[in-house]
Amino acid sequence: MSLVSALVLSGPPGVGKSMVGWRVFDRCTDLGQDPALVDLDLMGAAWPAPPDDPHQARLKATNLAAVWSNYRAAGSRRLIIAGVVEDEGERKLLEVATGGAVVICRLEAPDDELAQRILGRGREGGADVARLVARAVELSAQLAAHDVSDYSVGTGGRTIDEVADEVLARWDKP
Repeated sequence: MSLVSALVLSGPPGVGKSMVGWRVFDRCTDLGQDPALVDLDLMGAAWPAPPDDPHQARLKATNLAAVWSNYRAAGSRRLIIAGVVEDEGERKLLEVATGGAVVICRLEAPDDELAQRILGRGREGGADVARLVARAVELSAQLAAHDVSDYSVGTGGRTIDEVADEVLARWDKP
């Protein structure tokens, strides 16, 4: 089987992109697939954001290209990316950054579970947490309505292992 080099785990805040990404990374390591993992939020953690790119999609892609180049030089063959992909333009930026097609898996969960997970993280408080929960619900609906993913996997009521196993099993399927 030929391995598709790049998988993007997309979805709203609280859906489990980072946790599932780490577990898929572990599975790929166990399978001898020489993976690398990148969190797009960290690739764009710079302020201020330009008015025409409020979510730093261009900066994220530019930084991803440099990091992926370094990972490939170190021997990585598969790239797991945790981050939101809202439209075809952002998908194209990631394809340019990775040097080929990406497979996008949209993770989804019920709105109430997204809210519980965000609250459980304890990173945000007060009005910030309320804004993030509202954004998660809004983004979840937007991603479902304007789906640019290749497939979706539900995370609601499931263990990280169950989700990661399904994500990985479907990564290389046409």
